Formats: sequence, structure tokens, C-alpha cells
Amino acid sequence: MTQSASSEIYYRYEILFFSLKEVIITSQKRVIDENPDELFIDNVNFFVKSYLISICSYLEAYLQDIAFKYSQEVSSRIASANIPHNFVHWRITPGLKDKQLKYADIELSVSKKDISDNISANPHKTLKLFQLLGVDLSKKDGFEANKDLITTVVTKRNNIVHHNDRAADVSFGDLLSYIEVIIPYMKAVKEATFYDA
Repeated sequence: MTQSASSEIYYRYEILFFSLKEVIITSQKRVIDENPDELFIDNVNFFVKSYLISICSYLEAYLQDIAFKYSQEVSSRIASANIPHNFVHWRITPGLKDKQLKYADIELSVSKKDISDNISANPHKTLKLFQLLGVDLSKKDGFEANKDLITTVVTKRNNIVHHNDRAADVSFGDLLSYIEVIIPYMKAVKEATFYDA
């Protein structure tokens, strides 16, 4: 994907994460303030769980958007190459049948649903989808160095959503540290999908 396209998506989500970080900092202050806010004191767990779910939702949306944009640009490059459909299928499909042939250029479009059905904030699923797109995220230090913590965060989110985990072991400070890890993780994905147009 072009640098401007990948950067635009990255910066849009970076701003969302920075905004969420400010909300978390404000919430934390309302709890530890000399005169704490009773609403926050009584519902700390609810706010922590909500912010954790938001963190994972933002990450998943980012991954979906960047994967979809990347797939659109690859599809566009293939279409502009004017490569015969029959030639490509003949070379990759042994035993091609006449009914599979058509006299047209190859078109390999990907829908947003194709991406959303295969993407998750879970790094292992992310890695697999990007492999299908021809992008090796494992070669990016920012991905490899942070994937274990991202896995832990996503697992915690899944436990909250599916098993009513109280997330009592997660603090506002933990949420802020998760965002600090997600930013370089996202940047690694951005860098892996960049190519010169």
C-alpha cells in the first residue's frame, strides 16, 4: 500500500488511542483524587472493563481497515496489469475445466466481509490473515516484540465478554500501558503493508 494510505489509517487510529488514553487518565484521577468521584469509585471495575473492550475494538478495527485497504490496492494493481483470467487459472489450477475458462482479464477483488471474517485482534489470527495477503508480519520487531502482551489483552477481553470475567486484576495503569504497547504494534503492521506504488 502507498505510504500515504497506510499512514492515514495509522494516524486516524493513533488519535483514537490517544483520546482514549486521556479518558482513562481522567477516570483514574477521579478515583485517586483527594475528593474522589463516587460514581467512579463505585464503578471502577465497570469502567476498566469498558475501556479494555474499547482498546481491543479499536485495534481490531485498525487491523481490518489496513488489511482491507491493502487488499484493495493489490486488487487494483492486478486489474491494471490486464492479465488473462485463463492464463492465471491454467497455471495455478491443475485439471482446469472448460466451464472455468472465460475470456477476460483476471479480477481478484476482496470484500470487507472477506477481511472481517478472517481478522481478529488476536495476533495469531492477524498473522494468518496478513500471510494470506502476502505480508509477513513476523519480520517486524514491533509485531513480534509485542504480540504476547496483545494476546494477553485480547484473551482478557474475550473472558470479559464471553465468561463475565470481572477483570479485577486490571487497573487504569494497566490500560495505559496496553496502549503504549499497541501503538508500536500498529506501526509495525503499517510498515509491513507499505510498498512504493
